Amino acid sequence: MTLETRAPDRQVPFDEAAEQQVIGSLLIDRDAIFKIADLLRVDDFYIPRHQRIYDAAQALLERRERIDPLTIQMELARREELDRAGGQAYLRALAESVATAAEIDRYGRVVRDRAILRRLLGAATSIAADAYDEPTDIPLALDRAEQRLFALRDESANAQLRHITASLQSNYEHLTDRMERPFEVSGIPSGFREIDYYTEGFTVGDLIVMAARPSVGKTSLALGVSFNVARRGHPVLLFSLEMDAKQIVSRYLALNSRMDLLALRTGNIIDTEAAAALHGLPVFIDDTPGISIMELRTKARRASTHEKIEVIIVDYIQLIRTGEDDENRVQEIATITRNLKSLARELGVVVIGLSQLSRAAGDSGGEPKLSTLREGGSLEQDADIVIMLWRDREETPAGAPRLINGAVAKNRNGPTGGFQLLFESEQAKFFSKASDDGGPPA
Repeated sequence: MTLETRAPDRQVPFDEAAEQQVIGSLLIDRDAIFKIADLLRVDDFYIPRHQRIYDAAQALLERRERIDPLTIQMELARREELDRAGGQAYLRALAESVATAAEIDRYGRVVRDRAILRRLLGAATSIAADAYDEPTDIPLALDRAEQRLFALRDESANAQLRHITASLQSNYEHLTDRMERPFEVSGIPSGFREIDYYTEGFTVGDLIVMAARPSVGKTSLALGVSFNVARRGHPVLLFSLEMDAKQIVSRYLALNSRMDLLALRTGNIIDTEAAAALHGLPVFIDDTPGISIMELRTKARRASTHEKIEVIIVDYIQLIRTGEDDENRVQEIATITRNLKSLARELGVVVIGLSQLSRAAGDSGGEPKLSTLREGGSLEQDADIVIMLWRDREETPAGAPRLINGAVAKNRNGPTGGFQLLFESEQAKFFSKASDDGGPPA
């Protein structure tokens, strides 16, 4: 079998008649450009003379000048591009060929669609070129290919600006729904009233950072949140870089059981009821150690396509690698957090990333600051919500739950403040200590 290396000669997608209709409509109706200005770019036109004419029309629009054959002609002449745009005769012919500008938006979409097809061909050519170069980093090559295709999809979906009226209507419907259900949070609930009080649930597109010093319980809290979220029917994708899938499953069994975590892990006790309850839980686990951010994004995209993932948890951020050798660690973390935030927006999911705190946070029991997030300020900058955990120095009596302090230290769209949770170390499980009276956290 021989691989065909050259595609048969075929015409590049474009519609000359549609382009002429759009340009002609601009010349006969000075208001026509407002219908397509947010839809078409200069390079959406395939024919160079049409690109020059449309670029001149956009320049006139920016200067708030009238758009007609004379002003277009003068603008092209000022740029010394009139002859290359077809000259005065071509402008006159375009204006005379269009009876009305009423159909400009329809022809504009035709021009836009052909442009997207050309960009799709360009992306395919670039993907093929990357493959022929035989890259050594295959996950990176796959991620680049997917990024090109996803960018085209988003470009096609977001071709036009959204008028504020549509957003107002959406906001009104949201407020009406909140009035009808005042005791429910607006986002995806974490299952802990203390956290939801500040966040109103997690909003899709947000990057949430949970940070703590080692052994305080950030993984346990994240697993508890994922368990609560999944029980409500929101599919969860968990990237565990620190623990393997068997350890994660043992943690979930302990969350859904009254049994000791150690007993469940060693097999001394088998809780069949807890296992049966977890059987249909929409949780998907990837325990690849040392996963790169590109590979993580690729797997998340694929999972989101097939399973409609709503929450992605990464345990933890400092263990992700970028695959680049020439960056220092601060730059690497910046690249990782930027990609996690982009992933949340791209897929319309909540991304919860766990993070270590630097030693500057100390173990004295004091509340850590945002500046103690380990390795750079990009975590603080890119995160929509930052949740800190710490514990007091006082010893907890044997057999009693440990009191863990917490704080929503950053909340881009809401208040910040402190809270407390109880932690049962034998089950690696957090409990709420607050009442459900609707007031602030205890």
